[in-house]
Amino acid sequence: MTTPPDHNHTPLFDVDAPVPLMPVERLLALADLYTEHNDRIDLLFAGRAPHEPGASVSSARRLEREALASITAVRQQRLPAIEPVSSAVVRLKQIAYLTSGATRYLTAAQQALPEGDAAHAPRDTRRGLGQYLRLARELTALAPAAIVESATHIAARLPDRARSSTTVPGMDAGHRDALLEVARGHVIVTGQYGQRGYGHTVAVGIDVLRHLETQELVTREPASAPPFFPGGPLRDRVRLTSLGLSVLSTVIGSPLHIRLSAARPVSAPATATTVRARR
Repeated sequence: MTTPPDHNHTPLFDVDAPVPLMPVERLLALADLYTEHNDRIDLLFAGRAPHEPGASVSSARRLEREALASITAVRQQRLPAIEPVSSAVVRLKQIAYLTSGATRYLTAAQQALPEGDAAHAPRDTRRGLGQYLRLARELTALAPAAIVESATHIAARLPDRARSSTTVPGMDAGHRDALLEVARGHVIVTGQYGQRGYGHTVAVGIDVLRHLETQELVTREPASAPPFFPGGPLRDRVRLTSLGLSVLSTVIGSPLHIRLSAARPVSAPATATTVRARR
């Protein structure tokens, strides 16, 4: 990423992606940033993470800057002003504006932070800190999936010089669909692979996740996603690696993407539960 860091606060995360990035890689990395940011807010909301003064505000500001920088990178490609490309750029602008609103709510949440043990208690969604966190979270909730959708439309119109050509052996529509679900922030698992996964849009089998991890396309971050129910165990977020970003950016607009919603479901072993709706 080329955006300068915010030196006022320590960022919550770093981008796991090569520099410089192609436009679609940059968008996929941005979607990943939003997923991690949303997970962090969810953990704060559940009282399962310390509320570091200014950290969530700093991260939201960074997201807004990165969104605007990604729009600039896309516009530099001089893509035709046709549908659905123009709508994809407008959608990215809307995400940046919504993130600005989320920053304001997170700033208010910072000021409403209670002291002592109450700072780690579950949040009341109707007032004070909990209300501000909820409002901020709602404004960025759909960002990862919307960014990936925009990236798909933009990828189809990019010139060859702005495309990644990174591939791995054996990539098929099922693997590509699973990578898309990970990019959208839809895939989390409980415990080790082989137990249970959650997500939505298409089925993602635990065996497929294992295969993608073996190819170093995805990684599992333990206890980084919110619990399925209040007081439950934290879950593991599945994220794209830097290689996964590059590979997905190569195939996201390929002929494999035709009739994506009709692509064959990914099979799962009898001992694994395939993906279900997260929300």
